[in-house]
Amino acid sequence: MNTNGKSTRAMRKSTQPETKRRLAAIFMAFLWLATASCDSGSANESRQGYPGDASQDGAGMAMPQEAGHEDHGQMSRQVPGKRQPADSTDETFWSTLPANQTVISRQAVVQAGDSSMRYSFSGNGYVDFDQRRNRKFAVRVGGRIERLYIKYNYQYVRKGEKLMELYSPELNTFVEEFLFVSRQSKDPVLRDMARQKLRLLGLTEAQIDQFARNGRAPYTISVFSPYEGYVLFSPSGSGGGMGTGASTGSGGMEGMAAGRSTGAPGTVLPDNSIREGMYVSKDQTVFWVNDFLEAWGIVAFPSEAGAVLEPGRETVVTSELFPDKPIRAVIGMVEPVYSSGQKFTQVRLYLPNPNRQLKQNSLLTATAFVHRKSPVVPVTSVYYVGRTAIVWVRTGVTGNGSNIFQARAVRTGHRGKEVVEITEGLRAEDWIARDAAYLVDSETIIQYLSRGS
Repeated sequence: MNTNGKSTRAMRKSTQPETKRRLAAIFMAFLWLATASCDSGSANESRQGYPGDASQDGAGMAMPQEAGHEDHGQMSRQVPGKRQPADSTDETFWSTLPANQTVISRQAVVQAGDSSMRYSFSGNGYVDFDQRRNRKFAVRVGGRIERLYIKYNYQYVRKGEKLMELYSPELNTFVEEFLFVSRQSKDPVLRDMARQKLRLLGLTEAQIDQFARNGRAPYTISVFSPYEGYVLFSPSGSGGGMGTGASTGSGGMEGMAAGRSTGAPGTVLPDNSIREGMYVSKDQTVFWVNDFLEAWGIVAFPSEAGAVLEPGRETVVTSELFPDKPIRAVIGMVEPVYSSGQKFTQVRLYLPNPNRQLKQNSLLTATAFVHRKSPVVPVTSVYYVGRTAIVWVRTGVTGNGSNIFQARAVRTGHRGKEVVEITEGLRAEDWIARDAAYLVDSETIIQYLSRGS
């Protein structure tokens, strides 16, 4: 009996610690479940009570939109949870929203009404030849230039003025044929055909009559100008190919047999000028003549002017040669240009020049006036964050009279000294803060835009 009693007491002592451990484990489990349930209820209550509260991942950065208003850019996003009316006067509600999206302030507001905005763009440029008025001067027979009276580029010549004396065996052969027909044939038709052939080769009536009186062909034939204007060695007025189909080389008179043309290439110098002793081929364009009664004005405007400048718009041009006499010109072409790391808008103006007062490469200043009707706001009402422009739009008024502003991304047009044109993102009936910079927390605005991009 003693032995059995001792064993029973020993067994009871060994089971007591195990029972205590199990009870402790069950108690801890109930305690953990109760704590988790309380945390979940608090979180749900917080979400339902503060719909504009910002989370760490940026999901609730935007204000709830006003009913009937469309979304404007990346500054407006839907906030999950219960919405508060946009016209609510509960200042506590608006104060809980992020400062980079909604601000309560007593700052003055201005209305972005439609306005007839008048502004101007100014640009600088130069005068150039109107290439539409270029006239080719081409020799009609091959030969060698014995005497040249054109000494330099842009030389002014008059119609009928002697340009050069050309030695051409081919042309001399045609003159001999004309003299032979004049002496031997009494057929008037044949004589007229021989005379007409010399006319088509560029000879004047006075030259043909002189050949008939002298009875022999001269060594050189004088070539006269059929046009009046400035001599250009290239059609652009600043260099270019002298001849059409001409190649570099001396050519020479070898092979120019009487009565036929060998088609020998003419001489072309690197600067496209002409010199005495040069050879020219048949139908080679030696130079161009421009009367300069109309000129081009090549003007560079700022790159933003390309959106409003179009062909047909009038401009006021001032020349450095007579600054007190403005000239009205019409835009003929507009093209964007990127050169030397800069972007600008290049415009071609058509300038009247009846008295040839404008000179090649003289400087110009052109001004184009623009009239547009669009929302206009003060310069201080627009805040720039990198390439993004924002304004603070009033969405309501609190109970104590403070204005409630929301940030909105807009697209700007022309920027003047006092006002900025808004082309997208703002309506004429919207009221905005006068000084946008005072409402901005730069760090949070940048973070907000980076998350929205």
